[in-house]
Amino acid sequence: MVTIDDVAKRAGVSKGTVSNVFSKKRPISAEVTERVLNVAKELNYVPNHVARSLAIKKTMIIGLKMPTLDMELSSFDLKVINGVVKKCSKSGYRVLLDKLYESDDSALFSRDPVDGVILMNPKDKDPRIAQYKQFNLPYVVIGRPDEDDETTKFVDNNNIEIVKEVGEFLIENGHRDILFLNAAYGMTVADDRREGLKQAFDNFSLPFKEENVIYNDQEKYKNASDYGFTSLLESIKVKKFTAIIVDTDRVALGVLRAARELGIDIPNDLSLVTLSNNETLALETTPKLTSIELFPEKLGEEAAEVLINVLKEQLAPRKKIIPAKLVIRDSCKTIF
Repeated sequence: MVTIDDVAKRAGVSKGTVSNVFSKKRPISAEVTERVLNVAKELNYVPNHVARSLAIKKTMIIGLKMPTLDMELSSFDLKVINGVVKKCSKSGYRVLLDKLYESDDSALFSRDPVDGVILMNPKDKDPRIAQYKQFNLPYVVIGRPDEDDETTKFVDNNNIEIVKEVGEFLIENGHRDILFLNAAYGMTVADDRREGLKQAFDNFSLPFKEENVIYNDQEKYKNASDYGFTSLLESIKVKKFTAIIVDTDRVALGVLRAARELGIDIPNDLSLVTLSNNETLALETTPKLTSIELFPEKLGEEAAEVLINVLKEQLAPRKKIIPAKLVIRDSCKTIF
């Protein structure tokens, strides 16, 4: 079996240099890197990740906790993954993706062989965060932790401000009866977005109606599209709305399907805004969807960078905010 010693001897460098070429733990010149990689290729040398992990007492793996009930990952999810992987690979880390939900009432959380965790979809009083703190496992949250949590590091969008902007945009275009298909109840992002919409109504001295906010019940709906489809069918029986804000592009697909079934024209009868921006989907639907660009790849990159700095015992900010942007297309209409 070819060893790291063989590669080092043939390349005329130390074992440490060979190790750093593969781990990217320390910068190595392009010339030396190319020489080491060429020798490794000639000798069919493959670095032993397990052995290196044992030697440095680290797994060099970062866990990405992305719980979702949808079988397929969304465009947002895929871009977050891409951002995390891009940043981690530059620092020699692998990424372990976990889509499973961890039971809220269980003391036995999964203990994956990872050096740290990036956690998505945080909840109010999230038990997972409490467990990570208890086990002293380094972690970073994509989203917002509890407001009274002053230690958790996180990367998030400006969710209150951007939904306030969406609400004001619709109100300024004549809409008063706005249905909001929010994220799941108890998620911090759902709290922030509801607050943003309320602030928009307050700013125009208009009454904010809590009954017009619906939360995604993941036990009731099969997936995000079903949530959008069923919610519009049920809500329109009770009240006429002129605009609808939805949590994701997949929820928007369900709304579009329900609108077709009901004979509702978007945007002439119902304006539609989605709080995510799958650009391919948004531009191919009829009409083109007015959306919020959340910059998910940037969220993933920044979260990974913060966690890697923590793992390297370097300074890292407690929070980073990635400003979202309203992208106006064809699915909204002025109704004056």
